[in-house]
Amino acid sequence: MGKASSEDLRSRGLSSVEGGMSKLEAHRLYRVSRTTIDDWIGLRQQTGSLRPLPRRQSKGCVLWGAVFSEFAQRHAGQKLGQMAAAWEQEQGQKLSLMTFSVALRRRGNVAPKGWTRKKRVGATANAVKKKEPNLSKP
Repeated sequence: MGKASSEDLRSRGLSSVEGGMSKLEAHRLYRVSRTTIDDWIGLRQQTGSLRPLPRRQSKGCVLWGAVFSEFAQRHAGQKLGQMAAAWEQEQGQKLSLMTFSVALRRRGNVAPKGWTRKKRVGATANAVKKKEPNLSKP
């Protein structure tokens, strides 16, 4: 998400559209998308101003603190699904596997170098086969 457009740009863009310029021409002239111009019109109708709305602040993840560090040490050998179930049972909060994966990675609990997640069950269909030497030629 980029920075919000300035109020000056917003007012010039809307003044042009209200003065008879089409939204397509305004979007080319001011280098904003046509839906952005529609958003500015809606913002002015909703709030009476062209001032950008304040951005939401993230609450932060619950898994960055000491409680999670202690939990991760106790459940170090478990799979992500097992950890998520244990967390829900202990803390009463259901979290996704991706949340646990990111939290463990940020904490530094990453698999040793060279380890990868197994992606398939069984061998691939186009695996390279060894050639057997042709013993019939002298």
